[in-house]
Amino acid sequence: MEIDWSAIDKKWQKKWLENNDHEIDSNNKEKKFITVAYPYPNSPQHIGHGRTYTIADVHSRYLRMKGFNVLFPMGFHYTGTPILGMAKRVEANDAELIEGFKTLYKVPEDKIKEFVEPVKIADYFHEEIKSGMIEMGYSIDWRREFTTIDPAYQKFI
Repeated sequence: MEIDWSAIDKKWQKKWLENNDHEIDSNNKEKKFITVAYPYPNSPQHIGHGRTYTIADVHSRYLRMKGFNVLFPMGFHYTGTPILGMAKRVEANDAELIEGFKTLYKVPEDKIKEFVEPVKIADYFHEEIKSGMIEMGYSIDWRREFTTIDPAYQKFI
């Protein structure tokens, strides 16, 4: 008998989405807040992300199983020099970087042209990483997603 792992995966992702299983609201249970280093969206998700966020997800699920009201939001680290450097290299038509975007990361050419703006790089890979996290089934409350350049986050910091 052959098992269709993809079908099983899709079934459970659909169920979690329909039930809003990862959306946590206030209640009378003891609260726990789970956070982890925010991914830096200058490239797609890699194995290091898998390890880091899987550990946080397993811990979140364990605490929920123990009866806690667990909030596990996700942020994305938009500030810093690597994204700025990449944008400057795109603006300078750095052939090696642009070819890497096209062939390694499969970024459409029209998107690469936008990468002269650092926020466009961050926005693009933010969505790539988020998509990967959703595919992994992480129990993140996406209603509470943020970036380090969001006004509310800036005010907090």
